[in-house]
Parts: sequence; C-alpha cells; structure tokens
Amino acid sequence: MQGDVLIGELSEYGCDQPYFLARFAPGPGWESVKALFEAWAALSGPDPDGSRTVAAIKPLQDLELQLAPVDRERPPLQVFKNCTLHINSSEARLRY
Repeated sequence: MQGDVLIGELSEYGCDQPYFLARFAPGPGWESVKALFEAWAALSGPDPDGSRTVAAIKPLQDLELQLAPVDRERPPLQVFKNCTLHINSSEARLRY
C-alpha cells in the first residue's frame, strides 16, 4: 500500500531463508512504482561500498510503502524500514 492506494498483493508460498517467497499480483498503483522495483531487481554484481544499492533503494524508501496484513490483526510494516521487499515480475521475496 502507498497510503490508500493498493500497489499489489503478496501470496506467500514458501521460504528460502532468510526470505519468504510470494506471488505478486499488481494492483491499481503498480504502474507508478514498477520502474523503481525493476531497477532494484536489476541490481547485480559487486557493490563494495553499497552506493548502487542505496541508489536503488532510496527512491523506494521515499514512497513510504506499507505491507498491510489482510487480517488487520497486526500492524502494517514499513517497507525498507521494517522489512526488505524484492518484486521481479510476478515473484516477490520478503525479508523481515
């Protein structure tokens, strides 16, 4: 979620420690953030000082995205503060 806008939905299907694996289904707000997640997914190779990673994550942090649990019994998680989220096409990896 970005505010009241649904970016997409995650459906967990497995675990590959330290990540939870999920299917990603885009929501109405996906197109506005898609390029940022694609840039994050495309990051590969050595990044000794972390500058490339920071350059990819910072714009995503600025979106203030939240993972809102469907059951609403738990509080939402701030993406890139309380957890890390990778979305690559219809696959997602989440780390708390």
